[in-house]
Amino acid sequence: MTDTSGTSVAVVDAHGAQVQRMFGRIAHGYDRANRVMSLGIDVRWRRRAVAALLAHVESGRTAVGLDLCAGTLDSTLAIHQRFPTARLIAGDFVASMLEHGQAKLVGAAKDRIETKVMDAHALPLADRECDAIFCAFGIRNLSDLARATAEQARVLRPGGKLVVLDFFRPERWTTKVVHAVYNRGILPWVGWAVTGDREAYQYLPRSIGKFDSTGEYAARLSAAGFVDVQVESLTLGIASIIRATLQGPT
Repeated sequence: MTDTSGTSVAVVDAHGAQVQRMFGRIAHGYDRANRVMSLGIDVRWRRRAVAALLAHVESGRTAVGLDLCAGTLDSTLAIHQRFPTARLIAGDFVASMLEHGQAKLVGAAKDRIETKVMDAHALPLADRECDAIFCAFGIRNLSDLARATAEQARVLRPGGKLVVLDFFRPERWTTKVVHAVYNRGILPWVGWAVTGDREAYQYLPRSIGKFDSTGEYAARLSAAGFVDVQVESLTLGIASIIRATLQGPT
């Protein structure tokens, strides 16, 4: 099922509008750029991050998962492959990204995955609708992280899981060096070669520098009502997975 009417949804500010236009421009080459720039490692990262995403849902009930900032559906399909009976909602605020992912929906995935244009700051979902939310490389792009985190808590059921895979602001000097050399010096040129848009890939290192560290983001989640917040570092700290559980009634 697909809901990609129009080209986008309203955004909260000028930054959001800029990011929305940027991803619209690179949607055609987004997947290829990811594979080339990460040497395919991002595929393994996603699989690891979603491995237990819906494992907590009791048998006999259809699990509901939201892939937030779903882009071209790589993460949504990774979740579907791991939990084939779950109902999945793939949400993104750029319709063209979702549209480029539609060709990947074959067989049972067509019936189990619904794509929907949405803004992470105002999710078009009911309170407590989701058993889990996953977000890969999207949280960092949001204009109002506190507002978006509150929305995630609203649509999760008590005991629901939040899993975020992203490039957080590095704190170790070794990771800072890797980010400085690769993300600032090499990545923009690789992104330009694949998509024809160097500016979009200059944005990435800037967004990492302005984002939370893993410790800051973990503290943010704790303040928003999440418990059991865990951080897993990936590939020398280049990326990290943060897992958390929405606190239930006490």
